[in-house]
Amino acid sequence: MAYKLELPDIGEGVVEAEVQQWFVKPGDDVAEDQPLVEVMTDKATVVIPSPKRGRVVKLFFGVGDLAKVHSPLLELELEGAVAGAPEGPEGPRAKATVEAPSVASAPTPSGQRGAAPPELAEARPAGAGGEGPPRASGQKSLATPAVRALARELEIDINAVAGSGAGGRVTKDDLAAYRRGTNGHGRPELRAAPAGELAPASRAPAAPPSPIPLRPESGGAADERVPLRGVRKRIAENMARSKRTAAHFTFVEQCDVTELARVKERMAVAAKEEGVKLTFLPFVVKAVVAALRKHPKLNATMDDERGELVLHRRYDVGIASATDAGLVVPVVRGADRRSLVELAREIERLAQDAKAGRARPEDMGRSTFTITSLGALGGMFATPVLNYPEVGILGVHRIRPTPVVRDGQVVVRDVMHVSVTSDHRVVDGHEAAAFCYEVIRTLEDPNLLFMHLA
Repeated sequence: MAYKLELPDIGEGVVEAEVQQWFVKPGDDVAEDQPLVEVMTDKATVVIPSPKRGRVVKLFFGVGDLAKVHSPLLELELEGAVAGAPEGPEGPRAKATVEAPSVASAPTPSGQRGAAPPELAEARPAGAGGEGPPRASGQKSLATPAVRALARELEIDINAVAGSGAGGRVTKDDLAAYRRGTNGHGRPELRAAPAGELAPASRAPAAPPSPIPLRPESGGAADERVPLRGVRKRIAENMARSKRTAAHFTFVEQCDVTELARVKERMAVAAKEEGVKLTFLPFVVKAVVAALRKHPKLNATMDDERGELVLHRRYDVGIASATDAGLVVPVVRGADRRSLVELAREIERLAQDAKAGRARPEDMGRSTFTITSLGALGGMFATPVLNYPEVGILGVHRIRPTPVVRDGQVVVRDVMHVSVTSDHRVVDGHEAAAFCYEVIRTLEDPNLLFMHLA
């Protein structure tokens, strides 16, 4: 008996996923719970196991292809199938569910491309009691991650809301209408789509199945085309969106961290006894939080859909981390409530998980401000790209012994450049500069820094 394994509803508003790697091929015998395929959503990589025993008959998607939720991924010929399974035009069908999925922030190297995909199934409509298309009992609504995050903040059960969007998708206006209709309040505070949880953009056609050598024009080696896939593809989409949408403005200044370097070296010894490697980054996070408290407009995200700046009361700081798959931004939650040692421990954990490809979904997205450090690579300074829809990002750079003038004398001090990029649509240049100088003031005087320790 034939059984078609569908891409399950992975949650958080995911409507499609990119096939990263097949662990089986047609003709293979598979056992129950054996890993079949690895797919990547906008937030994480998920390994889907086989819910049944059987033999692989057909793969419907190749590596790099996009599959919609509820589209068939592969067909199995079942062993000892139970008679009476529901039949459809193409034979018996069933849905697979994913329990305790394996999650990572970076893709696994791809295998060979499989068969060409069939026409994708349409996303199922969502509805709610009272209005919109009816939703079967227990069926989840369709919504983008931003709308789901807003529903959680408003304490609304999104599965009870009628969706007026395409295919029955729940929108922010639906949440507002639902709230007005259930508790009598006026228009609720609407939040921006958090970083890393953007609604999936329209996709370009699938990339070529393998690098294509081009005939050289004049005797040299052939060119090679490398498809953008996985994390690199997501980075390309998000960076293009940021540059296309926000008005980037960067301010750069020097910071004398001589005193901070001395304090850090002394504290690093004590931190090491607790098994923690103390770097400059926890100090930078504390300085940023102190500056954000004085300049709350930079602890914000832009909701372009509604033309609103969302000022956040939480301090969830993204830390840009380089991995083999590309730059990812895990998030330190509640940075304002953590001590230096706690920050150091959390930053190290996030960085290790990201590099090992095992970052958890809860560690990604919904940051309110981002820090990127290029200190190890050198260079004078850089102009960071905003982690859209955030309106501010801080770049810290390599510390160098530098001759400076102090009290009319030339002395050598430990100096680094600090750069702040902001969205000039909502943050004026003088405010970005004032924020930068507040960060510098706190870093240059460790006594001020200690005033803000959790």
